[in-house]
Amino acid sequence: MPTKSSDAEARLRTEPPRAYGVSVEDEPIGANRTRRTLTLLLTARRCSFQCVYCDLWQHNYLERTAVGSIPTQIEAAIAAHPRRGNDSAIKLYNGGNFTDPTSIPATDWPAIATLCQPFARVIVENHATMCGDRLKQFRDLLSSQLEVAIGLETSNPDVLARQQKRMTLGDFARAADFLHRHAIAMRCFVLLQLPYADPRRCVAAAVAAVLHAVEAGAVFVAIIPTRSHIEPMQKLIVSGEFVPPKLKQLETALSESLAKLRIGSTTSVVTADTWDLESVAHCQKCQEDRIANIIQMNRSQQSQPIITCDFCSHESE
Repeated sequence: MPTKSSDAEARLRTEPPRAYGVSVEDEPIGANRTRRTLTLLLTARRCSFQCVYCDLWQHNYLERTAVGSIPTQIEAAIAAHPRRGNDSAIKLYNGGNFTDPTSIPATDWPAIATLCQPFARVIVENHATMCGDRLKQFRDLLSSQLEVAIGLETSNPDVLARQQKRMTLGDFARAADFLHRHAIAMRCFVLLQLPYADPRRCVAAAVAAVLHAVEAGAVFVAIIPTRSHIEPMQKLIVSGEFVPPKLKQLETALSESLAKLRIGSTTSVVTADTWDLESVAHCQKCQEDRIANIIQMNRSQQSQPIITCDFCSHESE
């Protein structure tokens, strides 16, 4: 992981603490149903894990997060984006693990819980191996439903072992069981096309990972096309060990996942991540139609036929 100063570290020295990203979205919670969600990308200490594909370290810093910084960031974001409705949610994403005390000081938890009182749901992110009693302690401070987002990434144990994630499928299963036993909801991230994986099977691998997450109890699964702009990923492209995913593959993975899940009548929500979707490799002729189809499937939670395009139909999947 690079150690040179990041933009976040420069801001830390010269500006009051602030989240580097704040957005409001209507997140799907069922067929044509959404929940107003305030998402905060908090400026905090970098994650101690060094996953091959991760680019979140660019926005965080090497030093321990100062006490009081996180509540200050949350308070400012809430003030700028007032809650609407009674069933709203807040995501507190720190580019790492909520239960890492060097990233989110436990002494700040009571203040964080108080700030989150108006929200029906509080969503944090955590590594599977760090899902334990500390999460219970934070849950007990909340009046809201706690939900934990875990990066599953893939259900292929061999590919997972090569991501420097320091997590096994057994670790994931234990985390899912812990969350279930303690009435903490779980959502999962699945990556479309990982380094060292067969690009010809990336759609099938993503669908398999979605099903794995749902079977483990995930109430929400997001399929995320693996980003490749950081230097380590660019080197893997040159070496042939990573092939960036295409927009059509993301569309197909979502459609097939929804089709398989609806056969089982599950209530789990599955979406394709639409952040910066225009940067995903695509055909200029059908890009807009594919993005529209993905957004429609996210909203309706119903599988739709894949957009046909004479211009790119000859390309391999």
